[in-house]
Formats: sequence, C-alpha cells, structure tokens
Amino acid sequence: MLPRELMREVRKIEIKTRSLVDSVYAGGYKSVFKGRGIEFAGIREYVRGDEYRSIDWKVSARTGKLNIREHIEERELQVVVALDLSGSMSFGSGSREKRETAVEFAAAIGMAAGRNNDRVGICMFTNDVERYVAPAKGKTHLLRLIRELLYFVPKERLSDPRPALHLLNRSLKNKSVVFLVTDFIGLPSCERELKITAARHDLIAVRVRDPREEMLPDVGLIEIEDPETGEEVLFDTSDSGAVAAASRRVLDADVEFKGLSGRLGIDVVNLRAGESVVKPIVALFATRERRIAMGV
Repeated sequence: MLPRELMREVRKIEIKTRSLVDSVYAGGYKSVFKGRGIEFAGIREYVRGDEYRSIDWKVSARTGKLNIREHIEERELQVVVALDLSGSMSFGSGSREKRETAVEFAAAIGMAAGRNNDRVGICMFTNDVERYVAPAKGKTHLLRLIRELLYFVPKERLSDPRPALHLLNRSLKNKSVVFLVTDFIGLPSCERELKITAARHDLIAVRVRDPREEMLPDVGLIEIEDPETGEEVLFDTSDSGAVAAASRRVLDADVEFKGLSGRLGIDVVNLRAGESVVKPIVALFATRERRIAMGV
C-alpha cells in the first residue's frame, strides 16, 4: 500500500504535467532525440523519394552509385535524469525552492517516458553519487522514482557532477537521453566529463535558477548563508557596486557555460524556481523538431 502523502504528490504532479504527458503519448517524442531510438539496419541503393540526409556518401563514393543507410526504430528509449541535490539547490526566494522545481521537472520527464513505455532512471548527486536507480519501466518503478525524488535526504552539501557523469558513462551500455539538472553555479570544471557524456549519449543540460540569484533587490543589510558551506556573511544590498559585482559573477559563469554547451553541442533547458516546467520542455521539443526539419 502506497502512503497517501505520496499519492497526493503524484496526483499534483500529474495535474501540472498532464499536457506534456498527453502530448508525448499522442505524438511520440523519439523524433526529437537525434540519433536515439533507431538502430542501423543496412545499406541499400538510393531510389527517388528517399530522404537526402540518409545518403551514405562514403559508400556512394566507393560504389559510384548513391546509397542510403537504413534504420529501424527501436521499441524504447532509455532516459536518465541526473539531479543535483546540493545545498545551493535548496535556495528559493519565492514560494518554492530550486530543488522543488528540479524534482517536478524530473518527475514530469519520468511520467512522460513511462507513458511512452520507455525505460527511465535517476541519479541524485551532490559532490558524490548519493542515490542511483537504474533505468527500468513499469508503474511500480515509476512510483519508486517519484518517491525517491520527493523524500530522499542527501548527506553532503557541496556540488560536483563529475562522479555522477562518470557513473552514467560507465553504467549505461546503450545510448541514452541524459538530463543533467543543476544550477550550474560554483561547479568545478567538468568539461572533460561533459564531453565524454555528450559523445556517448544525448546530453541535455537543465539549468535551474532563482530570480534573486541574478539581481538582488535593495533591502539594505541582509544576512546570507552559503548553502554549500554554511558560512554566514552580511551583504549590503544598497551597495550598487557589490550588487553589480555579484550579478556579474553569475553572468560571467553563464557566458562561460553558454560557450561550453555550444562547443559540445549540448541543448540547454532553463527553469525558473516556482514557474512551470512544462513550457521549457515543450520549447526544447519544438526547437529540436525545427532542427530536424531543417536537416541540421
């Protein structure tokens, strides 16, 4: 028997994400994950009407005739959400913390994958892997994932995605869709691990932010606690120079990450604490559909 509290939370998530889940079930979402959900079947000679992007130019050059690569669709995708549970994700200036928004996103992806009969797993991390549930499918498995997402209490406060990425790169034998969910604030350099993951899997970065991390209002002196170290400091929000410097550090980090994600070909989903997680996911799907239509 499942706890009533868990079922209430599941129903809340179902209501909030119903439009996403229904759209996934109605139209499928395998097509928006380039190179995933398909298996190589063989080479055959090109005939009029075949898709131009399927032409294998190396084989065509060798044979002197146009040939295309045929693929068959696999029955399922494999989706894993790597979720940052470090101290900084517990920040929230409004009604909800960044972690709550991140958990809702992970649950929505899990429900969408489950509705499409795909395998889904989670990897919850701080500066180490705190809990890993391997991809599987089925209602019981999905409820377990949601329970873990809602109630798991991490041991550490610092953030480092490298151990999580290393685990996924070692554990996931099949190509998977990997969502890396974090605020991307104060992380150690992990370009090497991101590059390896992006090469092996379809890696999507999900950046969760609170509005107050980008611009502090002028409310005078406030006491700020570093969520990852516990250190408390006084900050003068009326000091325009200090506020600008703090905002600039976040902006510089974002510019650096934008360059990194661009170099590695990683799509980025931006979530705002307390706001809908469905719209950014729909926007990601729309972007990818346009890209596929353009043959990119």
